[in-house]
Amino acid sequence: MIETDDEMFRVDQHYLGPPGRAFPRPIRHQAVGFGAVVAFGMYLVLYPIISLPINTWTLTAWGGATYWLTRRSLEYLGHERTTTSMVRSAFNDLTSPRPESTKRSTRQAHTVALSEQLARIRIDPTPTRSSEKAASR
Repeated sequence: MIETDDEMFRVDQHYLGPPGRAFPRPIRHQAVGFGAVVAFGMYLVLYPIISLPINTWTLTAWGGATYWLTRRSLEYLGHERTTTSMVRSAFNDLTSPRPESTKRSTRQAHTVALSEQLARIRIDPTPTRSSEKAASR
């Protein structure tokens, strides 16, 4: 008997749609769960915090942004890189200790008189059509 690697590579982890009506693209099961988490997180940001009204345009933008974020987040994930490893590495990257910056700003606040600012401005009027006509006569 020949062993297949279906279990190892998760070939059957795609939802193709209901029987008799296939989706145009297969959907991975992990994308459904991840997309639900992204959609809920975006809901918490958009409606209660930013106070956007719930109407057709915001729901369409919410759905499109959820689809785009889910697709971009899971684009490079597969059987070798899982969603949990992506979340774990993002958490580790955000919470890792950083060296303190020793570079200090050399700019210091100082006051400048308005007359000094006006002296720096060079007034150079650009020729207009009326002055060009007067010069040519």
